[in-house]
Amino acid sequence: MTTLYKNIAKAVMLVALTGGVIYSCRKVDMQDGYFGENIRYKDKIITLETGRDAYKGDLILDRSTLPITVELADIRRWDGKPAPEMKQEVDAVEWVEEFTGQEKTLEELEKKKKIVKRPVFEISPSDGRLKFRKESYEMDSATYFIDVKVTNGAGSRIIKNALEVKVVKGADFETRDDGAWIVCSDYDWDGCSPYFDSINIRIDKFEYKGPGNKITVKFKDPSGNLMDPRTFPEGSKQKGKRMQDFVFEQRLLADRIEYDVAYPFNTADRQFEWWVPGAAFGKNDHYDLFAYVNFKVFRPGSWEITWQAFYP
Repeated sequence: MTTLYKNIAKAVMLVALTGGVIYSCRKVDMQDGYFGENIRYKDKIITLETGRDAYKGDLILDRSTLPITVELADIRRWDGKPAPEMKQEVDAVEWVEEFTGQEKTLEELEKKKKIVKRPVFEISPSDGRLKFRKESYEMDSATYFIDVKVTNGAGSRIIKNALEVKVVKGADFETRDDGAWIVCSDYDWDGCSPYFDSINIRIDKFEYKGPGNKITVKFKDPSGNLMDPRTFPEGSKQKGKRMQDFVFEQRLLADRIEYDVAYPFNTADRQFEWWVPGAAFGKNDHYDLFAYVNFKVFRPGSWEITWQAFYP
């Protein structure tokens, strides 16, 4: 009997030890969580446009336990070569004071910002989304393949070719619908002749002039001569369609109008208008030239826009 009791006691101790091991493993498993076998990005191919801020790319976690950490393991060009341009640091804007939209001068606005070094491309460690900065103006179009490392309490894995990233060249500016026509001054149709020579206007030049915070606008008559914009102070009949409604300062000079601007400038689809008295074209005061354009400027700097009037 003594031997039987000893064997029973050994069996009980073995079960207890086994149960303890199983329980402790279970505790570790519960603590460490679960790492999914099919972690992947929802969209395998993602397109990024230079000159635009982007934050995109949904990582499907396959029920993996949170929190996770995502790192860029490797990035290479489509031909397998290194991609240092995607790891470069750029001068990015960081706000040190709140931007309210009520700033009165460009200097007041600039004091609320500071320039910091940030990677042009990075991956958010908390969710794996791609960050691409608008300061990528100088980059060329290219295709890249990306490996990411995903980690949680249950382990980590490098996902090879997790993404194909296509960087495409974004335009520094966009224009559309530029034109003009003759209208009756202040809509005084009774004072207008029934017929008037048609005239139109187009953007002749839209040119980046280098760093700065200025947009210069010039006008040419149908003969190609620069017009004096002081004879037709820029402005629309409708508030919110005038350049001066969206700039800090306007200067009317003999051959141009200068505007002090902050960037990003006019990234909304907005129409600007100019009303030019008929006298500027040798016509009487019953007529105005109504000129308009939709344009956007994405790249900070100094820009020069030249309009050319012409007879169709």
